[in-house]
Amino acid sequence: MKKILSVRRGWRHYWLAMGLLCVVTLALSLSVRLIFRRTAHITLPDSIGLSGTGGRDGAGGFTAAVPLEVTPDTVQSVIATLSRSPRYRRTVTVRRTWSGGGQDTRLVVSVSAGWTRVDRTLPNGTLRHAVTNGVTTYLWYGDGPEALKVPAGSVSADNEQLIPTYEDVLRLPKERIALADYHRIESGIDCVYVETTQEENRKERYWIGVSTGLLVAAETLLDGNSIYWMEAGEPEEPSADAFTLPDGTVLFPRP
Repeated sequence: MKKILSVRRGWRHYWLAMGLLCVVTLALSLSVRLIFRRTAHITLPDSIGLSGTGGRDGAGGFTAAVPLEVTPDTVQSVIATLSRSPRYRRTVTVRRTWSGGGQDTRLVVSVSAGWTRVDRTLPNGTLRHAVTNGVTTYLWYGDGPEALKVPAGSVSADNEQLIPTYEDVLRLPKERIALADYHRIESGIDCVYVETTQEENRKERYWIGVSTGLLVAAETLLDGNSIYWMEAGEPEEPSADAFTLPDGTVLFPRP
């Protein structure tokens, strides 16, 4: 009888231990999920400040960084807080697809002091150079000795780069924003992601770098098919002669 009772107690202890192990495992699983859910927000480079007595700059004031969740309701506020890097050089690849064909375009983009230079490789291999400040544009091809000076008109720096102006999202009604969240893309860049519906059968997607405010990637879908894709490389320092025209004219003093 003592042996039977001892065996029963042993089994009881075994099942109690197993039950405790299950409870601990479940608790750990829930904790991990909560931790990952908490990372689904970002603290913006220029965080929104909460001022105490005396204000942001006043005596005794304080400033606290407020993490903003990226959702369709908040993404416009998040995008409005971002600002583009004022000086950089990067490579941009644009793919446009249509029924029966498509075309890839490679561009080298340099930005500094309010000027944007775009060196675009045309389908025939010729390099098209455009430098604009939004008011005046200089154009030349290949190693041409002279640049044509023309008014920029409605052709913006983004137009020259063949990329969408993601700030247009700020003017959209909230109901046109289908999805928004925070992505870390394969290259390791932290991005604000937003997907909009422009028409019933047309969607636009944007990936905007948090640290640079630059459009990292974009896609346009028509009836579920990709008709436009853009992706950009890591920004670096622009070359010293990026804003020197073929005749030697320097558009602004080098920094």
